[in-house]
Amino acid sequence: MKKLMIKLVAISLLSLFPLVSVYASDDDFFNGMQSQNTKMRPVKLFTTLSGFNEVPAFSTMGRGRFKAVINKARTEVAYTLMYEMMEGDVFMAHIHIGERHTNSGIMVWFCGDAGALVPPPPGVIVPPCGAREGVFEGIFTAENVLGPASRNVSPGNFEAFLNALEAGATYVNVHSLLEPPGEVRGQIRSRHPHAD
Repeated sequence: MKKLMIKLVAISLLSLFPLVSVYASDDDFFNGMQSQNTKMRPVKLFTTLSGFNEVPAFSTMGRGRFKAVINKARTEVAYTLMYEMMEGDVFMAHIHIGERHTNSGIMVWFCGDAGALVPPPPGVIVPPCGAREGVFEGIFTAENVLGPASRNVSPGNFEAFLNALEAGATYVNVHSLLEPPGEVRGQIRSRHPHAD
């Protein structure tokens, strides 16, 4: 009993002392992270689009796929978006910031129609969407990032866009006249290649 009491006193005394950091300062910690980031490899992104991923879920035959690669320099995202069998005419498609089961603002546009229900904003030049099917390939850079400011992402903040993509906090949404909030959707996931 006496040994147990001594151990309890020793443990409680240790809790009074602050823990010593492995790093001398926060700067050392973050510099260590930056040196690891310079060894980054290209990051692959992907998702499958379905009406059942919409919020709320939507029953449709429409489907799609998205794949992309963040380059090693973190200056561009090369992408392919494909959708098909849509039951309504598509009038816009984007990447939104937002977790699963949430709806949020637009970060970048894939396509949009000038005369549509919601046209691309002034200055945003994108191809028109394919009515019931479409394939879009291209490269996103900082100039394509629109925000949203409501999620603390300023226009052109490419690093915030990349961080959201890698964190799984973005989704592809394809909007149609049948279901304007979105007919098919997919949460973007990332795959980091192993270092050599």
